[in-house]
Amino acid sequence: MNIRSLNISFALTLVLAAASQWYCGKSDNNTGDDTAGGISTMPVAKVVEVKSREWIVTAPITGNLRTLATVEIKPEVGGRLIAAHFMEGALVRKNQLLAEIDPINYRLAYDQAEAALNVAQAGLERAKISADHARTEKERADNLLRSGGITEKDHQAALTGIKEAESQVRLAEAQCGQAKAALAVAEKGLQDCKIYSPIEGHIQKRYFDKGSLLSPGVPLYTIVDNSQLELECVVPSYQLASLRLGQHASFQTPTYGERLFEGVVSAISPEIESENRSVKVKVKISNPKGELRSGMYARGEIVTHREPRALVIPRDALIPEKEESGNEGVYVVRDGKAHRLGIEIGDSKLDQVWIRKGLQEGDLVIAEIGPSLKEGIAVQVSR
Repeated sequence: MNIRSLNISFALTLVLAAASQWYCGKSDNNTGDDTAGGISTMPVAKVVEVKSREWIVTAPITGNLRTLATVEIKPEVGGRLIAAHFMEGALVRKNQLLAEIDPINYRLAYDQAEAALNVAQAGLERAKISADHARTEKERADNLLRSGGITEKDHQAALTGIKEAESQVRLAEAQCGQAKAALAVAEKGLQDCKIYSPIEGHIQKRYFDKGSLLSPGVPLYTIVDNSQLELECVVPSYQLASLRLGQHASFQTPTYGERLFEGVVSAISPEIESENRSVKVKVKISNPKGELRSGMYARGEIVTHREPRALVIPRDALIPEKEESGNEGVYVVRDGKAHRLGIEIGDSKLDQVWIRKGLQEGDLVIAEIGPSLKEGIAVQVSR
């Protein structure tokens, strides 16, 4: 080999060595994070801080309102209706005059009973006078019998006379009592010709007009008292254990839109309905202004529990069930890493969840569960 060939071979060796050294140095500087190029592969975790607030547990209710007092007004006497003072929808007060029946026949019956009483009282006075006379004759007969002025037979006649006179007094007294009772019946019939309202409420129905001939006991008016209403509703049976008498309820009606009305639980059925596995509940409602009416549809809720310091997180923070085989859990960030915690849910509403066990106030819960999120993975916190 000549000198020129040796120089070329030596030069090629130097070039290859330099290239190998440069490649090795480049490989040693690569850490796998590509931080030199400004690219990060660490996942970013959006977190929310667990805070406590009041949580209200409710049971949903729906149903129709109904009045607690519906009264049918029926006359106790028959006759011609000469006045009907109220139309349907009118408000009447308790003891207010509603209608009148022609009282002529009942006035005549009263006068007749009064006259019969006067006759009976006169007969009683006459019987008393006769009894006084019989007593006087009996005393005279006693004196004559002792002196021998009369016979025993005459004395017995005097005794019989006084007994008969006293029995006539008792008969007259009974006749007076009978006449007084007849007069009281006649007086009541006369009073019943005027028909008064037994309650305060609204006229729901008027069945007869002026001039109608009524029989005793036929409906004349129907009055409803809407000052106290009742909402009869059903609650799922699994919530029965949380129901109590006196619990607060609120509801809305289509008539008043978003306006809230209130009531209290007044009755809970002792049995579960087998058709829909629910329990009947009654809510008593005070309605002093009469704004609510019987028959209105209502939808609302019963407050069954208040938790003053409930730990609440977004529903999106829950780990999907398919990932954890049905076990409820969340990811929290501790020491820059994601850790899964098992939890117990107390209740949920819309996009919020009350956590009964498993979390503490101040924990940072990952609010968005991505596919790359795993136990122990390092994460960057974003709020």
